Amino acid sequence: MKLFRNQRSQLLKNKKIGKYIAYATGEIILVVIGILIAVSLNNWNSSRKEKQQLLNIYGIIESDLQNDLKEIDEIQSFYKTVDPLYTKILNDSVRAIDYVINPQYTYLTIGFPEITFNKRGYNQLTDFNTDSYTDSLPTQIIEFYTERLREIKIDDDMRATDFKENYSHFKKNYTWWADLISFKPNKEFVAYALKDPDYKNRVATIYFITYKVFLPELEKFKKQAKVILEEIGKRKKE
Repeated sequence: MKLFRNQRSQLLKNKKIGKYIAYATGEIILVVIGILIAVSLNNWNSSRKEKQQLLNIYGIIESDLQNDLKEIDEIQSFYKTVDPLYTKILNDSVRAIDYVINPQYTYLTIGFPEITFNKRGYNQLTDFNTDSYTDSLPTQIIEFYTERLREIKIDDDMRATDFKENYSHFKKNYTWWADLISFKPNKEFVAYALKDPDYKNRVATIYFITYKVFLPELEKFKKQAKVILEEIGKRKKE
């Protein structure tokens, strides 16, 4: 700047007004260019930091989804195992001895595996400003979680409500309830399970909610989650 001031002073002393104006204009242009470069560098640095932050969030979502998929696999495996039990009850092909040999028959109507989804990455993504990004992945992830978790919660609430109703009904109406929740065999319960249509209706309701409603929603979550994981993998390689 000292050099510029000396140059301007020299031009004014020599009364070279035209050259002074041209020189001043050039000086202004240089200053503007410098400001634009500084702004560009600052924007680039901010953009780089935001991109890294978004990648970090992707990493958390990736871990969340991997854990969710493991839990879904375990639930699907459990229901695959007990599916024949439901089928035998609904087909009236269960014998009294089956309730003694396999206690799972007894507890089909009063227990179910719970599921809890990991949402730490999703919550961070919803707080992250993605307006400046042309990449559609953040929006895709948010829509995926919003839709799938809403649908699964509705179905899971149906499961919980049905099992609670069974608990309440058995506790209020049957003397064998105390033995049932104490894991003791009871002939009266077996007779009820084999002969009373009420029990078969309850089993049929659970089967419908679980296999026709809840598990299909888990499968949708699983398939879409794998697509999200694949897209995250691509972003991490860029």
